[in-house]
Amino acid sequence: MDIKEAAEKTGISAHTLRFYEKSGLFPKIRRTKSGIREFTDTDISFLMFLVALKKTGMSLDDIADFTKDGCILERIESGKMPKAPLKDRLRILKNHRNHIVERQRETEFMLHSVNKKISFYEHYMECEDEIEEESKQNVQE
Repeated sequence: MDIKEAAEKTGISAHTLRFYEKSGLFPKIRRTKSGIREFTDTDISFLMFLVALKKTGMSLDDIADFTKDGCILERIESGKMPKAPLKDRLRILKNHRNHIVERQRETEFMLHSVNKKISFYEHYMECEDEIEEESKQNVQE
């Protein structure tokens, strides 16, 4: 598929796809004789994973470190992949997971704080409504 189709499929603009390739965040894409990029399904899967890493806060430097050996799935499946790059990727992913878990804890704490404040305000509003009702009843008596 060409870059336009790849952009549509991944939600990444063609400009960003070119930037990722040029900056080394993504391996060089195979090209036709006329120079048109040809993305494979494997390329798209790899791009989607990179998008997930970026959306979860991985830095571009860490993504570049992670992708320096390109898409290694085919080499892993063929049994021709040295262990060193896998160890590096595993280290990067475990560190990233730790950052995600920490942000998740922070988000859960903030959500708890917001929920407590909502409960406080709802309780206050209920009390105000009760006081108002009592006042109306006292005036009627």
